[in-house]
Amino acid sequence: MNEDATNHFAELDAAWEEALRPVRSRAGPVGILFSAGVDSSLLAWELRRRSHLSLWTMGREGSPDLTAGRRGAELIGLPWTRILVGPDQVRSALHRFSTELQGLPNVTTGVLLSLALAIDGASPPLLVCGQGVDEMFLGYAHYRHLSGPEAELRSRNDLETLRARDWPRTQAIANRTGKEIAAPYMAPSFERAARAVPVELRLPGEAPKRFFREWAGHRGLPMELSRRPKKALQYGSGVAALVRMVEGRGR
Repeated sequence: MNEDATNHFAELDAAWEEALRPVRSRAGPVGILFSAGVDSSLLAWELRRRSHLSLWTMGREGSPDLTAGRRGAELIGLPWTRILVGPDQVRSALHRFSTELQGLPNVTTGVLLSLALAIDGASPPLLVCGQGVDEMFLGYAHYRHLSGPEAELRSRNDLETLRARDWPRTQAIANRTGKEIAAPYMAPSFERAARAVPVELRLPGEAPKRFFREWAGHRGLPMELSRRPKKALQYGSGVAALVRMVEGRGR
C-alpha cells in the first residue's frame, strides 16, 4: 500500500470512529443486518464489544447469505439469528410495503424488498446496516468498465439517489415496523473522508470495493471476511428467485 493510500486510511479511521459513536453510545439492544459481506462484517467487527449486540441474516432456506452469515458470526464471535423467508413472506411484504416499493426500477425494488424482509424479521429496536459503501467505493457492476471521471460522476449520482429516494424509503419501512435503522457509512464525516480518496484508488481493479476491502483489513477484519466475494442482497438471500416464484415467472 503506497503512502498516499495509507494517509487516506488514517483519515477514514478518524471519520469512522465519529460515525460509529452514536451506535456505540446507544443504550439497549442493537441488531446488525448481516449478510457477511465486507460492509456488514466490518460493522460487526467494529461493534463486537458492545453489549446487547446481535447479528441477523435474512434468506431463503439454503441461500448463500444464510451459510455465510452463520460462518461470519462464528468468526466474529457474536450471537446470530437467521430470518427465514419463503413465498408467503415475500407475498406479504410486497403488499405491506407497496407504498415504499412503488415506482422503483426492478433492481432497486429487489434490494429494498430484501431490506424490508430483514428489517421486519429482526427484533432489536435499533438496526444497523451497511448502506452507502457500494456508492462511495464503487462496488456495483456498473462501475467496472468506467474511467475515473466517469466513475466519479456515477458515484455522485448514485449517492444522490440513495439519499434522496432509497434511504428515506428504507427509513419509512423501519418506521412502519416500529423500528429505527442507522447507516454509519452514510454519516457526513465518513462520506467526506471516503470522497476524499482519489477515484483512481477506488476503482474496482481485480475486485469490487478493492480499496474498501484493503481498509477493512487494516482495521483488523479477518481476511476471510474482508475478501469474501458477495452477491447482491436480493440474489445472495434468494429473494429475487422468490419474487419470480410469487409472480409466476419460474423458480
